[in-house]
Amino acid sequence: MTDIDSTVCPGEARLLLRRNGTAEAMQRFNLNEFEKVKNFIKTLSFAPLHHKTFFVPSVAELYDDDDESYNTDAVNKSNGPTDVAWLDIETDNEADLNKVLSFFPLHSSTKQDVRERKNSTERAEIFPSCGYVCINIAAKQDSTNVIGLEEDETVMVSIIAFDQFLLTIHRKPFKGKEELMAQMESLLSSSTSDSEPVSVFVCSLISSFVKEYQKEPSSILVDVDSVNELVLQIQPSRCDQMDLLRRIEALRHRLSYLQAAFLAKESLLQQLILPVMRRIFIAAEPSVVGRYQRLLSGLLLSIERLRKGRDVLNLSSMSLVGGVSMRLLQHCHWMDFLNNVMTQMSLVTMPICIIPGLFTMNVRVPFEESEGLTAFLGIAAVTALIFAAGMAYPTYVYFRYKPPGALVPPSLS
Repeated sequence: MTDIDSTVCPGEARLLLRRNGTAEAMQRFNLNEFEKVKNFIKTLSFAPLHHKTFFVPSVAELYDDDDESYNTDAVNKSNGPTDVAWLDIETDNEADLNKVLSFFPLHSSTKQDVRERKNSTERAEIFPSCGYVCINIAAKQDSTNVIGLEEDETVMVSIIAFDQFLLTIHRKPFKGKEELMAQMESLLSSSTSDSEPVSVFVCSLISSFVKEYQKEPSSILVDVDSVNELVLQIQPSRCDQMDLLRRIEALRHRLSYLQAAFLAKESLLQQLILPVMRRIFIAAEPSVVGRYQRLLSGLLLSIERLRKGRDVLNLSSMSLVGGVSMRLLQHCHWMDFLNNVMTQMSLVTMPICIIPGLFTMNVRVPFEESEGLTAFLGIAAVTALIFAAGMAYPTYVYFRYKPPGALVPPSLS
């Protein structure tokens, strides 16, 4: 459970803008003053205030090598930097969300997904009749100002990309937000000319979110390797075994969660490099497609590393089961050893009992009429000597036995 105040804090809006080829400083607004944001956006000539359709090629046109008409629709070559704006909305207030969603010309399904938090599936969806592409992606939540936040807490980010306007909506702050803002400002102030700057912005956002997740496998695999070394060093103790089982369970949960997140992002990246995405503004830049492909390759390598880590963890579980079985065998061996020693002792003591038994018979026995204790002491000495000689070896074997320790000595691990 997170220790968060029950009152809903007012949301915040951040606006990055490049107008007339000049990048302006980032502006911050409080969503309680959203009217000011609306009035400012209305002054932008390229702001998406009305529905604007764009062309989506059919399946036949996608695979027709002779059809080059998409170049004029998808890629608008320009001599200078294209005007573009990015509005980032961070709020968990339903009233503020309704203000933002009602201002922009969005499809009803997009509004419903954001309002009712149905955007938990990472996907890219094209709305050609409304003139935008909606991308839902999970980002790691920033736990700087939150007490008791779990490591696997995520925040869903809805990226709504118009031709020259980018809108992102999320309810909680995500990790790497400040670095991402600085990177976006650097892209805006860059002198290089991007025909589709929105596609570059979207690619930078997705790359930032994916790379935050790619930082985790290294630490998890180190923990997996440590657990694998601990398996053969545990002592024959129920406490040690339960502790190791809890460690394995926690690591398996983290691996499963991270692998599911990577697979979801793999599916999203595969959608973004589809031919239909390359024919519209969202992935029209060749450099953007190359970045997506490199990001997908790195993601596949991370998924393979996680699979190998899961195999090592499963091997650790099997080693633990084998170790427990070995402990049972060692205990059985100890019981067999103890029975063997007791049998040897019985073989020594049983014949000795015959000597005093003979002298207790109701018949005449030697030394019956002897005077003094000489005969008694002689018989006792012979009995004690036989007992000591017979018990020497079983006692030596018993005290030479060593209880089982770690399956592998720590010095050899």
